[in-house]
Amino acid sequence: MQLIKPQEVVNSGIYRAAPVNARFDINQIAPHIESAEERHVIPLLTNSLYLDMVANQNPLVSNYNPDAGPLVDKFPNDPNYETLWTYYLLRFNSYAVWYEALPFITMNITSKGIFSNDSEFATNGGLQAVKFMQDTMMQRMENLKDIIFHYLCKEKANYTEFNSKKCPCNSCGDCEDECGCGSGHWCNCGSYGMYGFCRTCKQYKNNSTNIIFY
Repeated sequence: MQLIKPQEVVNSGIYRAAPVNARFDINQIAPHIESAEERHVIPLLTNSLYLDMVANQNPLVSNYNPDAGPLVDKFPNDPNYETLWTYYLLRFNSYAVWYEALPFITMNITSKGIFSNDSEFATNGGLQAVKFMQDTMMQRMENLKDIIFHYLCKEKANYTEFNSKKCPCNSCGDCEDECGCGSGHWCNCGSYGMYGFCRTCKQYKNNSTNIIFY
């Protein structure tokens, strides 16, 4: 069970999401897709949304480049999922797969130990290069993760499978268990309302000491 297909990581049609060329061997990354999604994608989307997207995706490989063949949407029957995929998730998911696969692409594991994969015309960058590229990719992933999360919170009405309890508290009427301001009080977390700041809002709570700052 997985959301992205290996061919979509290597050559997505809109853009090449992962920094690999179109001739890249998809067998190098295919075994790492489920691990990447379990570690990075499912916690972001929440389990229900992830499973619903997996169940409703097109079984065919998506393609958005007319020069590469017939156009194929990832979610032809759900415009909201299609928007989430094309604008955000395709890149993020590809980054995550490449991030998880890179050490195994760089190093060759055999019964005699671990060796770097060199070629006739190039020298393997080794573990330092792996760390540099993973750090660089993680910066992209962290930035995009925040964008996706805020998009899902803003558009939560269109993504009913998304667990919006993870979203910041907008008002006590929306998530009173998060703010705890009291019934009927419009206390925006981080803004000054009729009754002042939400005195029990999580934004002012030190989780390490469990102390609420007023």
